[in-house]
Amino acid sequence: MGAHMRKLKLVLLLALVCLVAAACSSDSDDSTPPAAATEAAAQPTEAAAQPTEAAATPAPDPEPADAPVVLTDGQRDLADALFTAIHEDDTMQDEYRPFTIPEDQVRCLADGLAGVFSDDRLVELGMSGSSVAAIYEVRGIFALGDTYAITEDEISEIVDRAVECVDLRSILAAGIEAEGVPGEQARCIASEITSEGIREMAMSVFIAESENDLGIDPEEAQAASQACFDIREMLYQTFVQEGLSEESARCVADGLSDEIVDMMLGAQEPESDEEIAEMFGQISALQNRCLTPGELELMGGSGFTPAAASGEAFGSGPCPPADGSGPTALDFDGPQPLCLDPAKQYIAVFDTSAGEMRIDLDTFNTPITANNFAVLAQYHYYDGTLLFRTDPSIGIIQGGAPHTNSPSDPGPGYTIPDEGFGFTYEPGQIVMARTAAPNSAGAQFFFAVNENTALLNNQGTYVVFGQMDDESLAVAEAILAGHVDQPDNPLGGGPEPPVTVNSVTIGEIG
Repeated sequence: MGAHMRKLKLVLLLALVCLVAAACSSDSDDSTPPAAATEAAAQPTEAAAQPTEAAATPAPDPEPADAPVVLTDGQRDLADALFTAIHEDDTMQDEYRPFTIPEDQVRCLADGLAGVFSDDRLVELGMSGSSVAAIYEVRGIFALGDTYAITEDEISEIVDRAVECVDLRSILAAGIEAEGVPGEQARCIASEITSEGIREMAMSVFIAESENDLGIDPEEAQAASQACFDIREMLYQTFVQEGLSEESARCVADGLSDEIVDMMLGAQEPESDEEIAEMFGQISALQNRCLTPGELELMGGSGFTPAAASGEAFGSGPCPPADGSGPTALDFDGPQPLCLDPAKQYIAVFDTSAGEMRIDLDTFNTPITANNFAVLAQYHYYDGTLLFRTDPSIGIIQGGAPHTNSPSDPGPGYTIPDEGFGFTYEPGQIVMARTAAPNSAGAQFFFAVNENTALLNNQGTYVVFGQMDDESLAVAEAILAGHVDQPDNPLGGGPEPPVTVNSVTIGEIG
């Protein structure tokens, strides 16, 4: 910690400022958080506003508040050094200390701390104005207990006097507000720190440096942030300021799961890279469901949308003819452009050698996946391919591999992001196949045919992007019933006779 940042610790800011900054991240530093938190959240709670019994207990025989404290020469020397370090240090410029501790509070604090030690005790400890000033110059904090062999009773009295003399909550609130948090919420956070938490902060500055920066319990600090911040409202206002419509901004902000909100506040940490990828996938799906193509591009430029949900989700260039009259293409330089209107409904009609299957595509929840499948179909990507795999043990039929008609197919030359996670699998769904790696789906798909597909619920993320009708499900059940084990098939077997997808056509519903 640099000297200036260590001096910030003296005025009790760093821990909470860092926590608040983390809670307000996600590239919204330039945004204005909601101007009106709930009235209850903005006001100090009765419990938080009252000092603990220990904090409220005055030092023995205190001087009246309006009477000067009488100190010996040794005590006065120490008090003046403390006062100078706290109040007059010219290295603490406005950019590091954006507020001023009132002079009378600093004088009360300096005199009160010095008054804890008699002259004999100061000599015994080797504590003087010059020694304390030298320590402060090097360390940027006092932490007297780290240097001097002071007793538990002296420690308690030092903390008592620090709490009595200085309005630490107001200092915290001012420092948090200086970081860009509205005053109402800054005061709310300061009020949510318990009196014991305030004492621990004073302990960290004046007695012993804490591993938790200011000594505040991380869970308590996090709870204070959570009590005072409405992340969804903050994000809503941020999105509107960045150019989204109010409807789109509200759709994204209100659609955030509690898990993502907890991660934004720091109350929950992702446990693995896959969990992070799944979180980004959920955000990606939410944004692509709620935003127009123009708004998606705007949010990608603002830095909020994960890369997989912006630049890598949709490609550029023309769309193929919607009526399927375009050329056949199996290999592409990048993802498909956005050719389906997320506000419309579409149907994919599979003409197979075993019968017709009609599948409603979910452009609302999975616009990237549905669009990718539909555009590939319009390029005749799936025409003439085999449904090369059947597996009754997990109730699936797999296809979509035009190069090899096998799971080792190289795919279209790109992958798409996972749109969400935590799917449950039921008969009649069309689902993207992928490897164990996040965001690895490209073109292969499988049909969920029977209840055994639920065995996949906890085995990874396979994006569900459509649902077939009952007549189509009956065709799929007949295909699965034709399964035979195939020793040369690495995934077990396929239907007999083989089933060919003659074509897949895409049409609008309604």
